[in-house]
Amino acid sequence: MAGKLKAGFIGYRNFALKLKELFGETNAVGEFLFFHPDKKLEGLNYTNKFEDLLGCDFIVIASPDETHGQYLRQLKDFKKYIFCEKIPVITKEDFEFLRENPNPKLYFDFGFRKSKLYSTLKDYSEKILHIQHNCCHGLALKEEYKNNWRSQASKTPLGVFQLSGIHFFDLLVFSFGEPKSYKTAARNLSPHGDSIDNFNINIEFQNGITADLYYSYTAPFCLTTEILTKDEIIRVDDQSFSVYGPRETFDKNGRFAPPKLISEEKSDLYKDSLKDSVNYFIKIVQTNGVFQEATSENNLLSTKLFLEILENRK
Repeated sequence: MAGKLKAGFIGYRNFALKLKELFGETNAVGEFLFFHPDKKLEGLNYTNKFEDLLGCDFIVIASPDETHGQYLRQLKDFKKYIFCEKIPVITKEDFEFLRENPNPKLYFDFGFRKSKLYSTLKDYSEKILHIQHNCCHGLALKEEYKNNWRSQASKTPLGVFQLSGIHFFDLLVFSFGEPKSYKTAARNLSPHGDSIDNFNINIEFQNGITADLYYSYTAPFCLTTEILTKDEIIRVDDQSFSVYGPRETFDKNGRFAPPKLISEEKSDLYKDSLKDSVNYFIKIVQTNGVFQEATSENNLLSTKLFLEILENRK
């Protein structure tokens, strides 16, 4: 595809602006057009006419989760590319719409699928025993949280899991398939909203791998992943990706001791994964390609399980 691309945006604040910045850094986009049904978007090139978006080379859906289904239906006959933020949809009706209308030019921004974490899970799949993942900060205890749509259970029925947890959860089910079993626990602790702000899920996969994921909006900042294998420990945080080993490490008395650092890569894997996701999308658009994962049976698996968890909590 020759020349600069024209990008249409549904969504205009916070994460939408972060995505605009990342798309701009690719040097592939020459124009951004933002849509809102009725607001004037000061400082942005905008339109209140949805049909104006149809002249764009691709459209980014970065509006609140409950609106995704509506916009994806409106774009059913759009022949170009769509970048849809996670989670794709949050109702059974919209999920069935996606299943019945597969689109090889529709990309869901589950960024970890393009990260080093994904290749690590694949490379170590025969050796992994257990995975521990924690993602926490104190957003829900800030007073301004009460004015944030994320605080409302009507808009985010699974709260912190829906907003922060779905990325890593998707990575695991995309990698390992449908779980053999899982168990969830959830709480609302914030005085500023009724949405779930603490969520835990324990998972056992068909291959025997177990995982424990914890998400909180009422805790100190913590962003860590630990992958325990038969011979190594892999630790990932917002600053580094480290591997420790081997299992057969002993102290001077011949007793088992903590394994030593084998390798360390300084990087913010979580932040970099979003950039890698945007770059991957742009590459497909520029080459008039299709998204291979769009036809994968695991592409919508995390959304299916999300709806199942939601139903089980009613």
